[in-house]
Amino acid sequence: MERLIRAEIYKLRKRTMTYILLLILIGFILLITTISQAVATSSTTTTTVVNGVTTTQTVKEAVASVFFLKDAITMVMGILGSVGMILAVVLIANATGSEYSWNTMRPYLLCSESRLKMLTAKLIAAALFILAGMIIGLLTAVALGALFTAIRGYSWSLGMGKMSFTGHKLLTFVRTIYVMLPYILLAFLFTVLGRSTAAGIGFGIGASVLETIITGLLSLGHGWLAKIPNYLLSPNISKINSLAQTSGGISINMGSSTTSPNALHAFIIVAVYCITFTAIPLVIFQKRDVTG
Repeated sequence: MERLIRAEIYKLRKRTMTYILLLILIGFILLITTISQAVATSSTTTTTVVNGVTTTQTVKEAVASVFFLKDAITMVMGILGSVGMILAVVLIANATGSEYSWNTMRPYLLCSESRLKMLTAKLIAAALFILAGMIIGLLTAVALGALFTAIRGYSWSLGMGKMSFTGHKLLTFVRTIYVMLPYILLAFLFTVLGRSTAAGIGFGIGASVLETIITGLLSLGHGWLAKIPNYLLSPNISKINSLAQTSGGISINMGSSTTSPNALHAFIIVAVYCITFTAIPLVIFQKRDVTG
């Protein structure tokens, strides 16, 4: 198993596509962070009262504080959960589907201990690269935030030494990975079913868009129709994302505005989809002729 994982890591590391996807992610984070810097130009004064203490702050200082410091991690999580999810879908589909397009699936299986271990190795290797990309994106956003804030001459404090701050951002990071999983695994499912990279990318990305539309239409209904969205991905992912509230009052919310009954319900529904999207391709791949 370890040998197969190392082989998959080697293949992903040598592919140009892997680095192109990473550059796209970094470029997008750079663009959003730069735009956020550009909007921090107004000098309108705002006054806040906390525990009887009045604080006066200009709008541009408030924007710098929200976008570049305290909420840098949460803001980039929104980017990773949307753009990062699309790039992750492309990565997982390409890692699996290329074996079919290159006609290397059969000889690869001859060198593998089992079909199950081969597919599992692909999932583990892709997961490691996706996680590494998210960490690089996160560090990029924090570095840019600190740089822009320093250039503007603002005083700031990340408060990274506080366990409450660190724990909150760590939970946000884990939640982002969790809500990305269903669509990544859906892409993996359709890549195996369609024996094609295009099938995986198309269904992985298209499902998130199509489901949002369907959820919106069903939410307009009544009775049992209105309850169906509670068991779809978009509303439950939105519920999980709504747990990530920034200190500046900004909510990172991707997907439908419809929410599931509660957070536990949302986590369970997403887990069921993840298990299903993983089990189906593994079972099908075990039983069929790879060249059929």
